[in-house]
Amino acid sequence: MSSPLSKPRSAVVIGGSFAGLCIARTLADHVEQVTVLDRDRFPDGPRLRTGIPQARHLHVLITSGQRALDRLFPGLMAELYDRGAVPVAAPTDLLSLSPNGWRERFPATHTLVGASRELLDWTIRQRLSSDPRIRFLAAREVVGLLPGDDGASIVGVEFRVRNGGSGTLRCVADLVVDASGRGSRTPDWLAALGYGRPEETRIDAGLGYASRRYRLAPGVADGWKNIMVMPKPPRITRAGVLYPIENGRWMVTLGGFGAETPPTDEAGFLEFTRSLRSPLIYEAIRDAEPDGPIHGFRRTANHRRHYETMPRWPEGFLVVGDAACAFNPVYGQGMSVAAQTAVVLRDHLRTHRGRFGRAAQVAVAGCSATAWTIATGTDLRFTAAGTVRPGRRGRLSHWYFDRASDVADRDPYVLRVLTDVQHLVRPPAALAHPRVALRVLRGPTRPPLSAPPVTPLSSRR
Repeated sequence: MSSPLSKPRSAVVIGGSFAGLCIARTLADHVEQVTVLDRDRFPDGPRLRTGIPQARHLHVLITSGQRALDRLFPGLMAELYDRGAVPVAAPTDLLSLSPNGWRERFPATHTLVGASRELLDWTIRQRLSSDPRIRFLAAREVVGLLPGDDGASIVGVEFRVRNGGSGTLRCVADLVVDASGRGSRTPDWLAALGYGRPEETRIDAGLGYASRRYRLAPGVADGWKNIMVMPKPPRITRAGVLYPIENGRWMVTLGGFGAETPPTDEAGFLEFTRSLRSPLIYEAIRDAEPDGPIHGFRRTANHRRHYETMPRWPEGFLVVGDAACAFNPVYGQGMSVAAQTAVVLRDHLRTHRGRFGRAAQVAVAGCSATAWTIATGTDLRFTAAGTVRPGRRGRLSHWYFDRASDVADRDPYVLRVLTDVQHLVRPPAALAHPRVALRVLRGPTRPPLSAPPVTPLSSRR
């Protein structure tokens, strides 16, 4: 193995997840060979795979993620659009029913990428597969970490070939990254090696959701590209989204908390859609052609493993993505945080001679901080979130954020700052800037819209 100051020559990434793909791209610039091990088999096209059940549901790539991905994979956004992804101008293309009323459709300040998870993964994986520095080994299940002789480092992984017998093999590497997702076994592996276990924080609002893809009838979506019907807690906890993806298809994702989770049978799914605060999504899909079955999903808790605070941390090892910090997927932050993490890690490796240890894990934790605050701050409003309750400061923060959201429905300046925060391009503190705070505290200047602004902005001028 290399000495502590020598340049690492090889790296192993556990998991070909979205986070794993982004990290593999970063590592390729710092080692001679990157090996991505995944327990699943990769499809030979933009198709769903069993290892990512959440891929059957809505995925949103927000601005911070787009910027990070274009740094990692120059021209990737343009390539996605060439492959059929749909640009969605926000807020201009959105019909959004907030808890307080319909949001006005102001000039766009951000663009969302309407694409399926399989198209995103396939496009990135093709880029990586053409890179001779990166290799993918499928149907390999990692079963443990290899400790270094110094007792303070990780020098590879032990794995087995799925359906290939009971024996195990070793893959030695200078750098090891766990990107295996929510089911990561790193806490067990570290404990077995004497490092102990990380502290964990779990906030579960009890959200469940169900999704289905459709082909809408001609003319149904004239003048808009996205419908969002938000809940109005605590009384109304049902929500729904209709969102475009590639090849003329649309994704409907319905969500509910606790006993309000949406059903996955045909009649129940449509009835749940009809019961939302607005009938718009139901009216759009009731005569649409289904493009696949209905899939449910319940694993939506925010779950953070605080590796950065462990008393001991091995050199040459890193945990990223959902394996370290998983968010409630409904907020659309996971992919963007994963891409940002890869960019931050790239900068870290440039200044640390291609090595990582505790400092890198601390940097990774920092990438998740803002998204964690947003996701958990919202989920704590629901009674299913457990025993964690916000204190006086938290309640004040919730009040102010609700007030800002209400004002943003009718104030383009406040909406722009709020959207910047939600897209992770500005910190939440931006909402407390005096110019923003004055507008928020003064309150809305006109009543909310009582009906959806279905007429496009350009037609209303």
